[in-house]
Amino acid sequence: MLLGAFALVALVVVVALATGSFGSSSSSSTKQSTSEEIRLDGSQPTRPRRSSQPRPAGDAPQPKVVKVTRPGGNADDAQAAAEDEEEPPARVLKDNAELRRQLSDLKALEAARRRVARQLASLGAIYDGPVRLGAGGLAWPLSGPVVSPFGQRWGRLHAGIDIAARAGTVIHAAADGGVAIRGPVGGYGNYVCVQHNRRLTTCYAHLSRFLVERGDVVRQGEPIGLVGCTGRCFGDHLHFETWVGGRPTDPAPFF
Repeated sequence: MLLGAFALVALVVVVALATGSFGSSSSSSTKQSTSEEIRLDGSQPTRPRRSSQPRPAGDAPQPKVVKVTRPGGNADDAQAAAEDEEEPPARVLKDNAELRRQLSDLKALEAARRRVARQLASLGAIYDGPVRLGAGGLAWPLSGPVVSPFGQRWGRLHAGIDIAARAGTVIHAAADGGVAIRGPVGGYGNYVCVQHNRRLTTCYAHLSRFLVERGDVVRQGEPIGLVGCTGRCFGDHLHFETWVGGRPTDPAPFF
């Protein structure tokens, strides 16, 4: 009887083990079969696609590309504007050319001034009369605005003042004196110097025409020439100089 009970329990255990093994095998077989079916079918798992729908209002805004346009222009002008910025403006090139030309003119006037200094030193006294210096001492050689003052410019001396006037305007002697220099002088062009005493001489440059001869004695206010643009100049004007003791001096204190 006891043996029969043990046999019954053993049979139940065997049946239970057999049932679990078969279930596990079946599950494994099912998974393997499913895996084999995916491989045999050739299909692959696909990742879920991102939604093309706009993000909710709470999400961060997406960056936008903004085209730069000229004031009053449109987006198509952006490329043209960028190309324009790469090229130097025509105005800058023009200004640089003007500065180089003016520097060249100063160099030419400087060379001519050295020549004039030598001439004045060798002339002696052509005319030696009284001249009042200071305010009211000299008469303006012509009416017009001073467009360039006396002084240093780019490391070189601009040895007189430039008075703007139309071509053909009459130039008057600033004071009584004798014509010491009359003729073309390098960068000065047609040039006249009137000696007023042993120390003071006034000079007039870029004349279009002479109205005196060397050695003439002129009185204050008498015509000595006409305005022009001979020699090295940037337009019709009078370049007026005062020389004291053989050196160019600012004319302003003499008027």
